[in-house]
Amino acid sequence: MSIRRRITTTLVFAALAVSVSTASAIWSWKWMGIYTARVTEAQTVVRSVFELSLLVHDFGDKGSERALFQWQRQHERLTNELARMLVDLTDPADQALLRRLSADNALMPDGMTRLAQARLNPDAARIAQDTLQLRYNVMASDADRLAAQANERVYVRGRLLLVLQVLPLLLLAMTVAAAMAASQRVIRGLNRIADGMATIGQGRFDHRLDVAGKDEFAVLSSGVNHMAEQLQTLYADIAGKVEALSVAKVQAEAAERAKSAFLANMSHEIRTPLNAIIGFADLLHDEEAPVAEREKWLSLQMEASRALVAIVDDILDLSKIEAGRLELEMGALDPAALAESCVALLTPRAADKGLMIRTEISDDLPQWVLGDAARLRQVLLNLLSNAVKFTANGQVVMSVTRTGVQMRFTVTDTGMGIPTDRLQHLFMPFTQLDASVTRRFGGTGLGLAITRRLVEAMQGQITVESQPGAGSRFEVTLPLAIAMPPPPEPGQAAALAALPSYRPLSILLVEDVFANQMLVRTILEKAGHKVTVVENGAEAVRSVAQTGNVYDLVLMDVQMPIMDGMEATRRIRHAGHSLPILALTANVLREEREACLEAGMNGHIAKPVTPQALNQAIADIAGFRLTEMEPAPVTPTPDTPEDTEPALDRSILDNLLLVVGDDIGVQLLNDALTSVRARVDTIMVAGDDLHRIEREAHSLVSAAGNLGFMPLSRHCRALMIAADAGDRAEVTRLTASLPALCEAVFVQGKRVVEQLAAGQADA
Repeated sequence: MSIRRRITTTLVFAALAVSVSTASAIWSWKWMGIYTARVTEAQTVVRSVFELSLLVHDFGDKGSERALFQWQRQHERLTNELARMLVDLTDPADQALLRRLSADNALMPDGMTRLAQARLNPDAARIAQDTLQLRYNVMASDADRLAAQANERVYVRGRLLLVLQVLPLLLLAMTVAAAMAASQRVIRGLNRIADGMATIGQGRFDHRLDVAGKDEFAVLSSGVNHMAEQLQTLYADIAGKVEALSVAKVQAEAAERAKSAFLANMSHEIRTPLNAIIGFADLLHDEEAPVAEREKWLSLQMEASRALVAIVDDILDLSKIEAGRLELEMGALDPAALAESCVALLTPRAADKGLMIRTEISDDLPQWVLGDAARLRQVLLNLLSNAVKFTANGQVVMSVTRTGVQMRFTVTDTGMGIPTDRLQHLFMPFTQLDASVTRRFGGTGLGLAITRRLVEAMQGQITVESQPGAGSRFEVTLPLAIAMPPPPEPGQAAALAALPSYRPLSILLVEDVFANQMLVRTILEKAGHKVTVVENGAEAVRSVAQTGNVYDLVLMDVQMPIMDGMEATRRIRHAGHSLPILALTANVLREEREACLEAGMNGHIAKPVTPQALNQAIADIAGFRLTEMEPAPVTPTPDTPEDTEPALDRSILDNLLLVVGDDIGVQLLNDALTSVRARVDTIMVAGDDLHRIEREAHSLVSAAGNLGFMPLSRHCRALMIAADAGDRAEVTRLTASLPALCEAVFVQGKRVVEQLAAGQADA
């Protein structure tokens, strides 16, 4: 039975009980009033009969006229009362008594008349009085019987009315009990559902309510259970999304930290070689300095410039330190020369502060060790830079010693020192000694953090000992094995001489920085070109519009005041000029290159500009305009079958030999052949290590391609792509054919080496 029906039934019974009880009460009070009035009327008759009897006695004994008068009035009232009661009362017994009382009462006036006439005769008066008394006694008896009957009816009717009152009350009580029972059931059901919902609200979405019966609570319980199921599913989805968002948040925070570290570290690292460049540039203004000293300064300045270029090129990869994907470029390095060059870079800054900075090199150091020169230089420059920064007077010493394969680079200073409680936080990112250090010395607090991670990446360790006011001692220990000396680098003059020659071009240089104007103009004029310089994009647009097709090429800086290079290029193209435009930009990101091409440029040259890169870019862009290009000499190669590609593209190798010479070319070929065979052997034993295969294949792409072994280079590029994609089947297929390609390269390379050696012997 549904709760609604139960409540409706209870309310109906309650309303019925109240209605019956109310009607019974009204009816009872009405009839009780009627019967009570009958009793009162009967008692009035009894009193009237009694009073009339007394008045008769008083009149008979005393003959009082007053008594006669009162009797007459009382008799009249009794007559009227009896007449009214005969009309109102319907009970036969009451009617019989009332008629007898009325008949007896009607005889009383005659008896009073006789009594009044017999007053002079005592005996007659006595008889008349006794007769009246007898009749009143009879009337009194009838009146008592009438009153008794009225009381009996009141008693009977009262019991009946009591029963009629109790029954509705019992019905009402039963209704109330039923209502309370129903309310208790409702309350229990509501409490059960409320408790279940509270449990679900606490996160226990697997909780379910018992579904019993077919009432509304069963329907509600089913709804709550369905809601819990939906919440459980939704919570699982939300939990998954929250976890994904948490991972994304961590990644975003890591990216933000990496970005901040990148910006801060870029400022920190670039200033070090810049200091050497600016310092030696100031020293070179001294015309009275000896030529040998000036040449030494110039050499150090060039070395600092190269270090600066290397830092700018590599700084975009520093985020790999945070990601754990730092790749070391191992090669032969001179530890003593590296330490000396680092100290030399910091010498101008130390001299400005009146500090002595020197090196202490152990005599038993090997000439060449195997390591990452750029990363080691970065570590040592960080330590030396901090030592100079935080030393007010005294000296900074860089010592290099060796114990077995362990190389120790120690930087000792006499500076302010570091409190003991700060040592444990020293290598954390963004950590400095205190706020005053930030204000006095600046910096980002990233240098030592990057230093530690670089040292750890090189399988080494870094320690520090310091006392406030007593200076600091940083020691870097690295496992550096002895290595063979590297091949000498070709000179810049030879590289420039090997560039293709072509007729001079008329070039418009758009550059706002004077130093860059001088550098690029000098390179171009030495190459025989005619150069016109303007300082912003607006002047470039006017110059092109006024001179028509005088210019063969425009070199356009991107970021300039008044009008940038992008807008200037768009206006030149809109005016209908189709001359080639090359962007000069320090931003080498893909988005910047795409923006240059979209604006209408034909290509870009990355800053800092080198003569080789600039002349090569001009040669490439001018190749489709000029026909009088002097081809590079090419040594004839033996004919090969049309269906077989030679292992060596001799034209690429011959162009390289024009730059480096045959003697260095022989050394490069021998080293390359040894490296190719070693890397191929590494790939063959790498097994399922796809990362190692990708790394070795990546190295072979350039190692083989630079010398002209193009089939091997393309094969290794495909292998690298397959390994990066995780395509094990393709990796297996490409690896299987790798030894044959390697053998062909080895045979062809040895043949060329023998030819070059024979040519040198003949010469």
